Amino acid sequence: MRLKQQKQDGRQRVRRTQRNRRRRCRAESDVPLCSDDDWVSKCPSGCRLQGLISQRQRDVERKLWKVCKTVKLYEEAAETSMTAMTQIYNSNRRVIVNTYISELKFVDGSEELSRTLTSLRRRSSSLSQRLKELRSAVRKQVEDLYRAEVDIDMTLRTCHGSCRSALPFTVDHPSYQTLETDMDQTNKAVHQRTRAVTPPEDTAHVSIKTIDMSPAPSLEYRSIPAVQRELLTQFEDIGQNELGLEELLDSVEVLEHF
Repeated sequence: MRLKQQKQDGRQRVRRTQRNRRRRCRAESDVPLCSDDDWVSKCPSGCRLQGLISQRQRDVERKLWKVCKTVKLYEEAAETSMTAMTQIYNSNRRVIVNTYISELKFVDGSEELSRTLTSLRRRSSSLSQRLKELRSAVRKQVEDLYRAEVDIDMTLRTCHGSCRSALPFTVDHPSYQTLETDMDQTNKAVHQRTRAVTPPEDTAHVSIKTIDMSPAPSLEYRSIPAVQRELLTQFEDIGQNELGLEELLDSVEVLEHF
């Protein structure tokens, strides 16, 4: 018991000595520190060394506290920025995805429309050529019919005196002239319409091309916990598209029936 009491008393004396030394020891002193040459004859005061160490420790602790405070401010600002970015991302992603899908549907619809227009143009060209041939055939038939009636009229007139009986027959010249005038006007109108509107050989179709507008997200960005948690790299599956016009391929089936 006595030995234990002595140890406790000794510890208390050491603690009091250390507290008193901290109170008394200061960094400022009129006695300069000893140099290497004066180390034998003089030595630095232990109290002053303790004061200098304590002063330096306080300076380091104050700087560390400032650094920790700055780091905390940066972390809070980064978290606030990531939260705002997440909200903006979530609000815009649906709109961007819908726009991307609409672009793909527009390209598919425009390509189908261009194929249909090309087929209609070719079908119209074929029908126009067929109609032109029919008009020529009708004109030739009318001319042949008119020539035949004129020949019949001349034959009847020739045998009018020698023939036992002859039926009355006359050629309706005004009707043939009117019919020929109508056919000329029809041909002229069709020719003017064909010259005014000349469709292209093939209707161009809209094509979509993926272009690279910006570099991919860096590995540092991908490693951010908020980015991994909120899946903020999902814009990578939506490519930047460019729309353009290209000539339609020749593999277009002509519509035969409507």
